Amino acid sequence: MILNHLKAATHSRHAALESRLPLLDAHLARSAYREFVHLFFGYYEPLEETLLAQPCWESIGFDYAERRKTPRLRQDLLALGDSAASLDRLARCQSLPPLASPAQVLGCLYVIEGATLGGQIISRRLASGLGLDATSGAAFFSGYGPQTGSRWKAFCAMLESQAEQHGHHQDMVDSARQTFETLGHWLFPKYPVFAAGSP
Repeated sequence: MILNHLKAATHSRHAALESRLPLLDAHLARSAYREFVHLFFGYYEPLEETLLAQPCWESIGFDYAERRKTPRLRQDLLALGDSAASLDRLARCQSLPPLASPAQVLGCLYVIEGATLGGQIISRRLASGLGLDATSGAAFFSGYGPQTGSRWKAFCAMLESQAEQHGHHQDMVDSARQTFETLGHWLFPKYPVFAAGSP
């Protein structure tokens, strides 16, 4: 199963990223949280623009447009005190994973759709620690709300079907790894550099 392969092949990168995130810290300040949302916005906006420009969506049979994360990040930052002008001035990530083929798109989606599951834990911490919910600054981490689990299952079913029909498993793995790495290096200058092919 491609899902098991992807999970095993990205474990170290996922763990390196997760261990550095301060979002579950009980002492997380609102200002520090806002800075992290700035960084997520600066990564997701160019990533999603590139994703949606790919010509493979009809062949994949998956509607990513309705799952976009950038509108939620924008909503959060406006709720946290930013303006449209200040968002325009934020830095954007220039180093994105390669997204030139359906397999590369799917590998990237494995990471960003999977992140909606972890976001559920973070959203509960933001509610208890900072008093934030999906309307006041935590829409991004709230994911799809009560539909998060079912939407993840729908994505996984599509991913398994595509992998079975078309193969290109290594391209998916490489793209998922590079998605973790590009996000990790954007968020954290000291995120490790992994050897090519390492899990």
